[in-house]
Amino acid sequence: MSFQLNSSHLLVVVTVGGAMLSLIGCANTPKPPPDRRIINDDVQYAADQQFVKEPFDEQARLGILRQRTLFDADFQIDSAVLSPLGRKNVTILAQAVLESGGYISVRQGSASAELYAARIAEVRARLVAAGVQVERIELVDRHAGGPGEATAEALVIRKDIRSIPLPNPIGEKLNPQGGGSTMQGTP
Repeated sequence: MSFQLNSSHLLVVVTVGGAMLSLIGCANTPKPPPDRRIINDDVQYAADQQFVKEPFDEQARLGILRQRTLFDADFQIDSAVLSPLGRKNVTILAQAVLESGGYISVRQGSASAELYAARIAEVRARLVAAGVQVERIELVDRHAGGPGEATAEALVIRKDIRSIPLPNPIGEKLNPQGGGSTMQGTP
C-alpha cells in the first residue's frame, strides 16, 4: 500500500501541527498581578526627598574631599567646638585620610593663636576618635583645593586662548579682540 501526499493531506498536517503548537504556546503561566501595596504618604515623601537630595550630598562630599579644608564656619563662633557642618566635614575627611593619610587644612582666619591651637587639637581628637593614626596626617593652614595655578601661568593660558580665532558657521572667524575676517572656503 502506498501513500501519496497531496495538497489536502499537507493542509491537514499543517493545520493539526499549528493547532498543537498554539496550544503549547497558550500553556504559559499568566503574569503575576502587579504589586499594589499601599505606601504611606509620609514614607513615600521621605523617600522622594532622599532621592532628590542624594546626588547633591555626593557632590558636597566630593567637594569636601577636593578642598580638604576646614573654615571658620566649621566651628561655633569664637570657639574650638565644631559646628554640625564641621562635624560632618571632619567625618568625611577622616574617612578619606584613614587609609591614605595626607593633610587637612584648618584655616586660622581671624582666630587668635590660642583659639587656632584649640581648634587644631579638636580636629586632631576627632580624627583619632575616627581611627586615623596621628602620624599619617598633617594639619596645616593652606588655601583650599591644593596649589592651583600660579597667576603668571593663568595669564599665559588666558592669553593663548584669546589669541586663537574661533570658526563661525556663517563663514567668518570670530576674533576675541573684536571684529571678524572672511574665511576662504566652507567652514
